[in-house]
Amino acid sequence: MRTIMIISFVLFCMISSAQKRKDTIRIKDGSEILCQILKVSESDSVIQFCVKENGNLKVMKIPSTFVESYSWPGKEQAVRYCKMLGVKTIQDGEIYKGYWYKKPSLLKPEPTGIDPAAVEIKKGHKLLDIGFAVTTVGILTAKLGPLLLQKPAGGSSINSYLNNVQRYNNQLKTIKLVGYGIAATGVIVGLSSITHFNKAKLLRRESRPGLSIGVNSYGLCLAFKF
Repeated sequence: MRTIMIISFVLFCMISSAQKRKDTIRIKDGSEILCQILKVSESDSVIQFCVKENGNLKVMKIPSTFVESYSWPGKEQAVRYCKMLGVKTIQDGEIYKGYWYKKPSLLKPEPTGIDPAAVEIKKGHKLLDIGFAVTTVGILTAKLGPLLLQKPAGGSSINSYLNNVQRYNNQLKTIKLVGYGIAATGVIVGLSSITHFNKAKLLRRESRPGLSIGVNSYGLCLAFKF
């Protein structure tokens, strides 16, 4: 019993020393495993290592396809650790559970409840409303703005009166130009909504079962939707 305790203590100290050397397995998801690497089997694409969990030593393995890189400064001690732990093949040890290890699901993803076509329609209606509002403001500016101008009055001389008339005409043109410019901007914004309505129509069409024809870089193609 004392011999077993001594061996366990020595093994624990050796593994602790290996932990200080920090054999490191870097996983592709960005996480790292500090351990004592025992064996790297290239033929079976598996890395076998030892870690401490809850004070106990555990032999684990991980497919190398999940591994980004590894650092193995304790490589010279690996054979001794394998012998003391009774590790003979890569079948010894369990799959490391700290990393995702399952085949991708073949099931279709659950619907998120968001209808892309409805989103595009909402954007289209919003642009249409904005365009209508801006156009209305522009027309009212062009039509009602001149009514706020003070008409030219007779001056002390004919030249003064002509200058007042010219100033009035310039202000009138400016107000109308600004008003119609605002209205034109509103029309452009309203017309931009057509893009979203067309996209929504296309999304609705693609979501329905059937056959569609399209053109890509390879030429004419057919697409089946089930």
